[in-house]
Amino acid sequence: MLNSEGIIFAADIDKKENLLGTIRSVSPYIEAIKIGNLVLLEHGLEIIKIIKDNTDKPLLIDIKFMDIQYIAERIVTKILSHGGDGIMVSGVVGGDVISACKKIMSKKMLFVFTQFTHMSGLISDEMADEYIDLAITLECNGVQVPATFPKRISNVRKSVGKELIIISCGIGAQGAKIGSAIAAGANYEIIGRSIYNPIAPSQSPAEAAESAKNKIRKVLLSRENCALPASTTPESPLNSKSGISHSYWIERTVNCY
Repeated sequence: MLNSEGIIFAADIDKKENLLGTIRSVSPYIEAIKIGNLVLLEHGLEIIKIIKDNTDKPLLIDIKFMDIQYIAERIVTKILSHGGDGIMVSGVVGGDVISACKKIMSKKMLFVFTQFTHMSGLISDEMADEYIDLAITLECNGVQVPATFPKRISNVRKSVGKELIIISCGIGAQGAKIGSAIAAGANYEIIGRSIYNPIAPSQSPAEAAESAKNKIRKVLLSRENCALPASTTPESPLNSKSGISHSYWIERTVNCY
């Protein structure tokens, strides 16, 4: 299980030696690891156990499958048998499939994917809200809400309260600044390319992960000490959906929930 707020490292690295070496080097600065179809298709399910042998961090398998219950149950059973600590499934599959996956995972983690990080994604806020309601009803561990739309994170946090875990992808390479999702109300930021392929050529993945951890720690401390109302947000938009300027929000205001 996830213990404290911070970074989930998206280890989307196809070369095995690089994958394992990076995971070992960044593990001191992260709370969990996420792998998806890129790594699974390259190395098979056996890579789950190999990764587990190289870190003590929980391993989340991000499959986002959209299939019928029978197939979903078989996939989740295989992931569990190989040592996965949790899965992420698409909310669009509906309650029967999510409930079946939850039953198989038992005490392991299950997160519901609600929306894409890119602007052309076709999952509306209204559809995503239905998936979030399902996650609450079925007592899932948490939901994914994109960091590229921080106003969505704030609205979801206000709706679900403090109990449901919110994990947010789209940090770094996709435009959201490190710390912005947690400032908006998320518990974890999913960071991949900004760690394993840092912008500064002289910076190693471990140094990038440490830097990200320090930035998030400052945001968490600010959030704990913040007295601003939860609705405080600047008007300057990042894009047409977000309604928030990342740098202004992180440096000048923290969205306390």
